[in-house]
Amino acid sequence: MKKITLLLFLLFTIVSFSQNSADYVFGEISYDELNLKKYDLDTTANAIFLLDIGSTEFLTKLDEIAREKQRVVSTKFYKKIKFFNSEEFENQGTIKIRLYNNTLEKDAVIDIKAVTHNNFEKTYLDEENIYEERLNDNWREVKFTMPNLKEGSIVEVEYTIESPFTFRLPSWIFQTDIPVKFSQYTASIPGNYVFNRKLNGILKLKTNSSVIKNNCFIISHFERAASCEVITYAMENIPAFKEEKEFMTSRHNFISKIKFELAEYQRINGTKVNHTTTWEAVDKNFKTDKDIGGQLKQTKLLHEIVPIEINSLPTDLEKATAIFSFIQSYFTWNEKYGVFSEINIKNALENKTGNVGEINISLINALKSAGLKAELVLISTRENGFPTKLHPVRSDFNYMLARVTINNKSYLLDATNKLTPFGLLPYKCLNGYGRVMDFENSSYWIDIIPENNSKNQISVSLKLHEDGTFHGKLRKVNFGYEALLRRTTIQNKSDEAIISEFENNFNNLDVIDYKIENKLDINQPLIETFEISIDNSTNTSGNYFNPFFAEQFKENPFIQENRLYPVDFGYTRKYILNFSLEIPESYSIESFPDEKSIALPENGGNFSLSLNKNSNTKITLNSSIKINKPVFYNSEYQLLKELFKQIISSQKTPIVLKKN
Repeated sequence: MKKITLLLFLLFTIVSFSQNSADYVFGEISYDELNLKKYDLDTTANAIFLLDIGSTEFLTKLDEIAREKQRVVSTKFYKKIKFFNSEEFENQGTIKIRLYNNTLEKDAVIDIKAVTHNNFEKTYLDEENIYEERLNDNWREVKFTMPNLKEGSIVEVEYTIESPFTFRLPSWIFQTDIPVKFSQYTASIPGNYVFNRKLNGILKLKTNSSVIKNNCFIISHFERAASCEVITYAMENIPAFKEEKEFMTSRHNFISKIKFELAEYQRINGTKVNHTTTWEAVDKNFKTDKDIGGQLKQTKLLHEIVPIEINSLPTDLEKATAIFSFIQSYFTWNEKYGVFSEINIKNALENKTGNVGEINISLINALKSAGLKAELVLISTRENGFPTKLHPVRSDFNYMLARVTINNKSYLLDATNKLTPFGLLPYKCLNGYGRVMDFENSSYWIDIIPENNSKNQISVSLKLHEDGTFHGKLRKVNFGYEALLRRTTIQNKSDEAIISEFENNFNNLDVIDYKIENKLDINQPLIETFEISIDNSTNTSGNYFNPFFAEQFKENPFIQENRLYPVDFGYTRKYILNFSLEIPESYSIESFPDEKSIALPENGGNFSLSLNKNSNTKITLNSSIKINKPVFYNSEYQLLKELFKQIISSQKTPIVLKKN
């Protein structure tokens, strides 16, 4: 009996230990895994990856159509997930496999296996429940939902992706939306391929090894087998990437992963192909490219359509502003980026519609035709991630801007959005830095510095009458990005719709009159004035009145204990409130928000609230919120979180009036 007990103990130990390494047997789970009720390192987790394993090797396979051997990159994936409850069924219970293709070749997924364990009952995935969906011209998605999911289920998934694109290795993502107990990626790379590797994120590798394996890969029509570099990267006890949707750029900037990029390839005949290019080579390539350099020569086409009277304007800044406004109104953006392909200025001009590349290159050409210095700027949008600065990676960029320099001052322009004023970029473009493609000299990096005049200013003047009704005016003035945001919200709304929306935010509020100024003049602040009446006659005992109306922060956008990536507001901002209330002698002011003054270190921002009670018949309240820099690092997170906590607490505190 003791021998049997010892044997079971050893078996249990071996199975448990295997879950902290890359070893696994598909279909086998341990008692330890079945009985796991929570993850001690994150008790809030609804599910956890027990194992996330990937292994890549280069193979030669017979192409059935061409009847010849073809090289493929084969990557086998294995995932084991434990569900503590049903909260993650939708996110982690549906498996999505993305596959790349071009016009000639495509990735393929083979050998899909999936099983759901409920105690020792197994439910296998039926092949009929595997679906494929085309996402766009270059990407497809194979997906399936795990069967018979229950609280406490463990799922296993295994599949292999075979890719004919041998110059690409998959990025290995260690960190996910749920914790990962153990994650490992291995790759056996033939010696004639050299890849750059970049570790992203702040987490450290548990394993980082590289060994040489001889005779690992046979190349067709070549006598000797190639040696391989076998690399292994692993992490354990990986925390979930907890994403706060507001005030952040792409999660891919911060999530822990290994990214590969081909640096060099050696052909069978010994010649080497260098894939890590230089900016000098990129500049030369762009200058001769038909979609970039060729289109930037089409200044004559723009000279013919830009109104001739623009050239008679007295200053270069006025000329540039007028040309920008003309291109904005002339083109309608077709919602496509078209950065490195499908750029045809002539067709875009004829159709008066175009992609980002066509519109902004047209803008550059129009500025040049007026004798102004204008250049192309490559950027990556906020959702696309930061471009690498180490060496050129063309695919890192997905957007183009125009840059005009007047009297030693430069302005970044995007004419695709009809609501952006001269010099103000769309919010999606505020992503750190860009590359100026100066074809006369050489390209160089610039910082994207947003305009700092964004402000929301509200003035409220109300009077309380004896019958308990309020009457007065509310005036909102928006500058910069705040004006752009408001114009975007109301651009297709009638005055009646704007009034109705405003009234729906309050009980018993009626808008008597509404005026809007500069709705279409995007270079001026947007001004809205509401004459309002609030009926509170049924409440004879008193009033609870919030002076911030609907303009307050209702919830703290910062909820994590610690945020491991920066807070990126995109632009500096100010929120100003000037409120005054006059009351009759039959009422008294019972209570009101406390005065506050809070400042972040190094002039990062501040919040102040001051009150002035003039006798018993009038109260004035002034509030100011200033965010003085666009980016706060994670070391500043707690102070920023506390600042917003205090702001929300004050904005939730009403003015209480009591009838005498």
